[in-house]
Amino acid sequence: MSPYSIVIVEDNLAVQEALCDHLREQGFEVRGVDSGAALDAALAQSSAHALVLDLNLPGEDGHSIAQRMRARFPRIGILMLSAALAGAGGGARQPQVDVYLRKPAQAQALTDALRALCEAADAR
Repeated sequence: MSPYSIVIVEDNLAVQEALCDHLREQGFEVRGVDSGAALDAALAQSSAHALVLDLNLPGEDGHSIAQRMRARFPRIGILMLSAALAGAGGGARQPQVDVYLRKPAQAQALTDALRALCEAADAR
């Protein structure tokens, strides 16, 4: 079985690299991008089981990206990372996001959540 494929959308390069390195060590196939447009290009090249989205991105925010991705790829797992409370607008959760984790996320919590999302995507 091939490893689960993850795309990390994070504009802070140091955070993106740290997340990618950790998830590669856990056996995931990982690509890092810095924007919604770069995510579109990455997914045009090859699909992913799950996405890790930063909430606050320049241009298009994480919720907007999640909404577009859920419409385009209904089976994809979507995990949102945010330094603020989960969701926008006072903590309201968005239905297109499967899991919210607060930054900085504990490494094991991130790994476990992504593994569960990937397994669910495979089962759909």
